Amino acid sequence: MRALLIATTLMTAAFVALPAQADWSINDTSRIGFVSIKNNVIGENNAFQRVSGGISDTGAVTVNIDLTSVETGVGIRNERLQKMLFDVANFPQARVSAQLSDDQLMTLKSGGSVAEFVSVSVALHGNTVSKQVELAAIKTGDTIQVTTTQPVVITASEFGLEAGVAALQQIAGLNAISRSIPVTVDLQLSED
Repeated sequence: MRALLIATTLMTAAFVALPAQADWSINDTSRIGFVSIKNNVIGENNAFQRVSGGISDTGAVTVNIDLTSVETGVGIRNERLQKMLFDVANFPQARVSAQLSDDQLMTLKSGGSVAEFVSVSVALHGNTVSKQVELAAIKTGDTIQVTTTQPVVITASEFGLEAGVAALQQIAGLNAISRSIPVTVDLQLSED
């Protein structure tokens, strides 16, 4: 849930390392992952499988996360997250945006790798939150891979998702679902 936001933030930050003079698009192989923790002891890996967006030649970064693409490995859980937490009928996407500096755009222009903090804006469920995330970017040929150097932690309260988490906890008969979620990003970008 909150992982989506963090993932989006991370994806945006990843674009900081992209070279100037070109537009870059997120590939289909990109994923944003998050870990949910139930009953304070059971961790489950989850991901958003459809992520799109890119970075313009002026450094404007946009990352869209399709909330209907959440994959938990359990069909009914996917449906519950979509309806009860994300409310995809009203909020089908999360969006991460950022503006990269000229220095950030030039960092990988000649190839190589960099790790840097990036300020991103994450919009989810009608709320927008600013985050600082550290991403590592590696340019190889005409592709760039961006990953988080450490998980980004988001909370339900930041995005008004407390009621949704409580509803999920009740319907699943759980004693607890963590309101803090670690999110990771693995983005692959190609030059347009």
